[in-house]
Amino acid sequence: MKIDAQQKSNRMLCMKMLPSRQLAAAPGRVWKSLAEEGAVVVTKDGKPRGILTPTSDRTLLEDLQDLVFSRARRAVSALRVGAMRLPPVTDREVEQEIAAVRRG
Repeated sequence: MKIDAQQKSNRMLCMKMLPSRQLAAAPGRVWKSLAEEGAVVVTKDGKPRGILTPTSDRTLLEDLQDLVFSRARRAVSALRVGAMRLPPVTDREVEQEIAAVRRG
């Protein structure tokens, strides 16, 4: 059976939800779920509050880099959306800004 991109995307978005109370009450079950699921969403009052993802001594740095890069991508996307809402800048305004910077 071949899985198309949409099915794969849907599968990746279907993560197990884990109430935050279980972190303290049943840590063994949490680690087992993490090993089985690959990642779990931690909830508080039924709302997502965090994501637990597996890592190891060998992959910790790369996993942290992935997290930082993901946040940076999201921030750049938000900046782009914000910039789209601004009025367009004319060539004259660009030249004036360059001249002002060069003057110091």
